[in-house]
Amino acid sequence: MKLKLKRILLVAMITMPLVGQAARPLGPPIAEFFKGDNRVARGVVVEKPADNKITIRVSDYLYQSDDGVLILSVDTDVFAEVKVGTEYVFVFSRLRKNRLLRDEWEVNPDGPALVKARGLDTPAIYTNNVAIAALLEPTDGRDELSVDAETSMLLRLAENSGDGRARELAVFELYLRHDLQSAISGNNAERYATITRSVDPRLKNFLLEGARRFPEERRAFWLRLQYREVVTAHGTELELNSHIPLLIKNSLSGLREEGTVDDLEMIGKHLYSNAPGVAKAALSALDAIDPQQALARAQQAVQANKIHLVTRRALTTYIKQHTGA
Repeated sequence: MKLKLKRILLVAMITMPLVGQAARPLGPPIAEFFKGDNRVARGVVVEKPADNKITIRVSDYLYQSDDGVLILSVDTDVFAEVKVGTEYVFVFSRLRKNRLLRDEWEVNPDGPALVKARGLDTPAIYTNNVAIAALLEPTDGRDELSVDAETSMLLRLAENSGDGRARELAVFELYLRHDLQSAISGNNAERYATITRSVDPRLKNFLLEGARRFPEERRAFWLRLQYREVVTAHGTELELNSHIPLLIKNSLSGLREEGTVDDLEMIGKHLYSNAPGVAKAALSALDAIDPQQALARAQQAVQANKIHLVTRRALTTYIKQHTGA
């Protein structure tokens, strides 16, 4: 019994410092590749010697060097998608995070493995092309790219639906690079707007959020329109495990700043959403555009008795605050 208690206490001592620690804010993924033990290389896949293993003959290293031939551990999706004979740019490490101690690293017993930047769903292996090779070479190893050139290269990757991993990388970089957003050119803003219409809801959400930091003249002609398209396209019964509720919620938040009285009806229907977060965002947008209409629509929704319980509480509180009743 004493031994069991000691084990419990030891686990508690190890894990307690981790509880409550705030997660580090996401940073641009490309900068994260140039840290610690990570290596960035270019090479050809020559074989798949075993399940979830690929052999790459490295032609050159863009960041930190290693052996010339690598056998990398990869996930099932990458194993299925990479092609023997194709050249890739990839990021790998021989270390992995310690599973108990935060910020501690250990040698990966499975050997070198692809790196996945925080926030990304996919590991860092991309079909080689001029844009990806230039972006994944550290700035101290190449001529510095202008803001416009770097943005253009990222947009080129985001436009290419044939490499989903490169598209995801480009979207996150565009979303998290405030320096690129504040200085985006008119031509690149138009390309960005076109891409935003073509990507899946998860990536679309990040692009729309990033565009909120564009200069007014670079977003006024398209951002409000795309918010309206999102809010109009979806009804009140949402798939709650999808990315759609967050996309609608953030679009309503955008209309809180960008919307007009012409949007009241379109926004108001989302008070009846089965996602309370969406309904609350709709109420906030209505209140910002026309408080009297917001109150009237909130009262109507409560009386209709067709709203989520959490939404009902929020609307009831709002009504009391504005009527004293």
